[in-house]
Amino acid sequence: MRILILRSSFQTDDFVRNEYADLIQRLENECHAEISILGDESVETQNLASLQTLPDAVMIATGGVENLFKRLWEAIDVEMMCSPLGHKTVTMIADGRNNSLAAALEVLTYLGNVGVEGRIVHGTNNEIISTLVRTHDRASLQGRIGLFGKPSDWLIASDVDRDFIRQHFGIETIDIHLQRLVDGIKTVPQTEAVKVAQTIVKRAKAVKEPTCADMVEAAKTYLAIKRICQEEHLDALTIRCFDIVKACGTTSCLALALLNDEGIVAGCEGDMQTLVSMLLAKRLCDKTAFMANPSQLTDETSMLAHCTIPLRMCDETVIRSHFESSIGVAIQGLLPLTDYTLFKWGGPQLDRYFVTEAKAIETPYSEHFCRTQITLKVNLKPYLLQHSIGNHHVIIRGRHAEKIRRFMQANGVTEC
Repeated sequence: MRILILRSSFQTDDFVRNEYADLIQRLENECHAEISILGDESVETQNLASLQTLPDAVMIATGGVENLFKRLWEAIDVEMMCSPLGHKTVTMIADGRNNSLAAALEVLTYLGNVGVEGRIVHGTNNEIISTLVRTHDRASLQGRIGLFGKPSDWLIASDVDRDFIRQHFGIETIDIHLQRLVDGIKTVPQTEAVKVAQTIVKRAKAVKEPTCADMVEAAKTYLAIKRICQEEHLDALTIRCFDIVKACGTTSCLALALLNDEGIVAGCEGDMQTLVSMLLAKRLCDKTAFMANPSQLTDETSMLAHCTIPLRMCDETVIRSHFESSIGVAIQGLLPLTDYTLFKWGGPQLDRYFVTEAKAIETPYSEHFCRTQITLKVNLKPYLLQHSIGNHHVIIRGRHAEKIRRFMQANGVTEC
């Protein structure tokens, strides 16, 4: 969470830090806030032209900052802020001291006049912190998701209520016909695709089944999907990938790996519940996630596997063909043996979740499973075989269970 504190030129940064010492400390500790202070007399030293969006919250520390806020607002792309992609409620903090509430009220009215929703968080330090935790948790998912085709036929329990996630989490969803992607693949310049393919091959430890032609077609798929993401301003996407195999003779596994590396959350098979789980991992934990199938369970370990994984999660990668079809390009990622969080958020209205932490003890390889395989030291049998939330789960490097639980508790979601 980024918080910008505004003060008048009659006060100093030291005054703000001393006056609001307890609140600032709690914002940093409990909201994990990155805080900066800006005074009217120092605004000329800020590179306002590069400001694209407001921070997560603006704290009004004193009166006399209304015009300072207006100057900051005019420096951002207002049209983008008001679009479905950029829309968000502008949150202000004002506890009332030093004429802060009066100034916040004037700013709130200004925002209303320009057609933007704003709100003031006001009260005791406890009330402010509690409200901000709930606000940040809920607002962190705002964005735009593209659905490339419908969910795969075998995913009979993995969809979400699109109206619900829009109303409760600000997630906009748009449908993208697969034919648009098929047509887009045909228009990707050969030279651009060759360049991408060569870069990926150089990064890999080895290339097994795919030919040079396979690599170029997979690169074209990546470039075509990326272009649509840019055109539609997508933060995330999921794709009915097996139809691309049939229509184009290639796979989207490489494309999804590269897009995840670039910050566009990308999942396969049209699985919306898992995609939202991946989006939360990105927004809440600042981590890319591995979408995988539970594949082999014992009383002590659980192995998961899939054919695409963000390259940045891997120590090494091997370029393989797609497991089920033996077509195109897939990724066999060799993951570090370290701590991971296994997570799934599911239900049509995202009303339940599962999370646990475990250490990876092996990155095995068997021809009987999807290409990237990881074994965690955790017994998932009681959960998966009786209460599982669908098929796919996500794996996040590091220990993030506590942070995820806080988010879920703030949003009234039940743990399995």
